[in-house]
Amino acid sequence: EVKGVKATGILSFHDNEKGVKRGLNTLYLIEVEGIRILHCGDLGQDQLENSQLEEIGEVDILMIPVGGFFTIDAKAAVGIVNQVEPKIVIPMHYKVANLTIEQLEGVDKFLKEFGEEDVASQDKLTIKQKDLTIEEAGAKVVVMKI
Repeated sequence: EVKGVKATGILSFHDNEKGVKRGLNTLYLIEVEGIRILHCGDLGQDQLENSQLEEIGEVDILMIPVGGFFTIDAKAAVGIVNQVEPKIVIPMHYKVANLTIEQLEGVDKFLKEFGEEDVASQDKLTIKQKDLTIEEAGAKVVVMKI
């Protein structure tokens, strides 16, 4: 914890076999100005364990891989969003233009699976704690412009 920013690492796995195939992963829970952000890194588990969910607690913003290929795919990502129940979801680790990793899926597959196909990408996201107190039905997806 430094200058009002607290970061906590939570053990997770880079595969569905408790790290046997691809090793460990760390979920980073970052707390700043009353906002709780969970960055999932290269998460490979199709679902979080109860002990992980207890450690994570409430999440305002979830940054989650969605492209598959050594991380979770779109369907698993939606499942984890449903487990965590964040207010905002930021997809990451997906196919973008000029990327040479052909096996990655694009963000569009996650958006379709999530039921939010018409999401415009944004250059910047500014969130204040008061913005997160408004109750909305389900999570809002924010795609960052690459």
